[in-house]
Amino acid sequence: MVAVPFEVWALNPDRGKCNWYARTDLDGNICPSIVGADKIIYVFGGFRRTGSAAILAGGGGDAEQREVLWATDDGSYVPSPVIHSGRLYWVSDLGYACCMDAKTDKLVYRKRLSARGESKSFYASVVLVDHRLYAVSRTSGIFVLSAEPYFKQLAHNQIQSDDSDFHGSPSISNGQIFLRSNRYLYCIQKMD
Repeated sequence: MVAVPFEVWALNPDRGKCNWYARTDLDGNICPSIVGADKIIYVFGGFRRTGSAAILAGGGGDAEQREVLWATDDGSYVPSPVIHSGRLYWVSDLGYACCMDAKTDKLVYRKRLSARGESKSFYASVVLVDHRLYAVSRTSGIFVLSAEPYFKQLAHNQIQSDDSDFHGSPSISNGQIFLRSNRYLYCIQKMD
């Protein structure tokens, strides 16, 4: 599946043909990755006006149009969401930690994180590990949030010796977090 301005396409990987599509109000650049659960996909993006949409996926053929279940102005320009326990979580490029009910598009919370610097303070997508969300800001370190239907910041960590930007999403493997700045690649793990 691929999101493009004003549409989402489900392409057949063998033939390259469109199996189905859906129309959206998401304009301009569509940067975030599509996430899905329970035969519903969630699309975020937009340039002039960010937003999100839920689309009934699966089946179809010969460019069949799919149903948009809901659409809202809540979303992000660059970072992708994660889905957990029926809720979408993300931190927008503007630095708002958000939680949304995935079935209804009801915003559960929207809380500003204390990230300094540019107006687009987050480019990295959040990652989910053990009911914790890790959100890497461009210049203000890593915010650790609880993956619950209420806002709770668990930690805020910074690498003081690196004043370059962090644009990449963190990677998790075998209990280690890998972070990339404009200068270095870091591996962080819990000390025994």
